[in-house]
Amino acid sequence: MERTRAVITSVIAIILGVTLLSGPLVPGVTLATEPEPVALETGNVTVSTVEMPEDVTLKKGSYGAASYYLDAPPVRVQFANRTGRPTLVYELTIEELGYTRTTNHFLDDSTGDTYDLTLASDTFTDEEIEREQYNGTVRVNKRDGSGHGVVATHNVTISVVE
Repeated sequence: MERTRAVITSVIAIILGVTLLSGPLVPGVTLATEPEPVALETGNVTVSTVEMPEDVTLKKGSYGAASYYLDAPPVRVQFANRTGRPTLVYELTIEELGYTRTTNHFLDDSTGDTYDLTLASDTFTDEEIEREQYNGTVRVNKRDGSGHGVVATHNVTISVVE
């Protein structure tokens, strides 16, 4: 019984000692290593071709749902040059609804010569959607070591599907 109690007491003492040593009581001591920071928006990206969607849809929810779901096809980009960790941004704007949606795509060495940019889905309420069709703008922006810039812009029709 004494041996069990001694083992338990020793384990508790070790846990408390490590916790106090690596905690705020001794600020200069750490038992963990800091992760290396990821250098985003570095390097360079040059896009040779961009295939933009022609149509974007707002689909009525099923089973009587009082919302519409945004469905934007991907934008396919082909790179002429890509180094480092640049970022491409897929942006959709529907001015009549006062709406803008962006999705960032962080590129790295595993990215191939062609890449599909996707846009995160979103919802609209019945009260927001008043027409059968809206005009929108799809834009691809880049952020890299040389700064920020527009890669391509394209006007699209947003069709409301009941």
